[in-house]
Amino acid sequence: MNAYEALVAVAVLIIAYGLVSGGRIGRHVTAPMVFTAAGALLAFLGFGSSAGAAENEIVNEAMRLLAEFGLAILLFTDAARINPSHLRKDDRLPARMLLIGLPGAALFGFGVAWAMFPGETWWALALMALILAPTDAALAQSAIANEKMPERISQTLNVESGLNDGLVLPPILIVLGIAAGEAATSGAAATLAGHLILGPLAGIVIGYGGGWLIRHAVRAHEMTPLFQRLSAPALAIIAYAGAEAVAGNGFIAAFVAGLMMPLTLHRDRPAQRLEEFAEAEASILTSALFLLFGALILPVGAPLWDLSALFYALLSLTAVRMVPVALSLIGAGLGPGTTGLLAWFGPRGIASVLYLLIVMQQLAGETPERLISIVSLTVLLSIFLHGISASPLANLYFRFSQEKGGKEDG
Repeated sequence: MNAYEALVAVAVLIIAYGLVSGGRIGRHVTAPMVFTAAGALLAFLGFGSSAGAAENEIVNEAMRLLAEFGLAILLFTDAARINPSHLRKDDRLPARMLLIGLPGAALFGFGVAWAMFPGETWWALALMALILAPTDAALAQSAIANEKMPERISQTLNVESGLNDGLVLPPILIVLGIAAGEAATSGAAATLAGHLILGPLAGIVIGYGGGWLIRHAVRAHEMTPLFQRLSAPALAIIAYAGAEAVAGNGFIAAFVAGLMMPLTLHRDRPAQRLEEFAEAEASILTSALFLLFGALILPVGAPLWDLSALFYALLSLTAVRMVPVALSLIGAGLGPGTTGLLAWFGPRGIASVLYLLIVMQQLAGETPERLISIVSLTVLLSIFLHGISASPLANLYFRFSQEKGGKEDG
């Protein structure tokens, strides 16, 4: 699938799904489900590529830029939408899930993979576990955005989703560097230090400086609402490019730059414009990436699926995610319904897709087939299982909470 075909397909699907997005169909069929299925259908009908051609297309320059800039923009907007006041008001739930649940899920996933696939290299299994650790709250948005959902719970899931994709970046880069042989070079330590130090510094400087300029331009009535919205992808790309120019990590820089937005813009009008971008224009990018996932990655991964891949994918979506999260919430004062809800709603989405793309680009034809197989299948299952279950489980939770006298949300 070339860029022209992808753009036309995205435009048609946006209109088609938009016409039913607010009705009964939209409550049960999510946009990621539609775009992924459409991409797979286009590939099946011959508008995409064969498995071998798709793998070559994934690693070309256009796909590299789409993956890298796409992830940078999404990391930036996720971070920019985090409300510091919510973290100060109730920081224990996101902190528990990020500091205990996230590493626990990665370690548990690695242990399960090590037991199930003894013939694979350790770094392939580590990448598998790390790529599948971050979550994508957008796949369960119908439940999270429901007005009946306690704000504390929805904010916790949004904060976890916004932060965990940035937190897994450093270990993914370290393992990927080892896999690519970079760790054997004499400059490996300096390269790693540059990624982890210069990247955040570039993000702080560009994010804080850019936010300060935007805030003062708006207060002086010099910046239109349109360009306030466009400043989100612009700052994300500038932060990414700036960090790469000084041998830092662009993804970490984009995420840190996004974290600077609430500090500089506070809850002023420009901050609302950034949120509007995240909810509107950024969703177009997300939709395009799900379409490309269905059209380009699934044709590569599908021939590699087997029963062991299915078993691991199901474990990844259930026990590997839910057990560490449940353990992290012990002592938080939550009821079993709330704990189960937080543990289940950890869908795998765009971050996992883009991290897989980056690994495939870095390793080119040396990407382990098991890694492609399991990540692609897990994301596909998550898109549909979490999308279909979001509304019914949310309604079940509301009824259960009411029966408990409204005390279930802690």
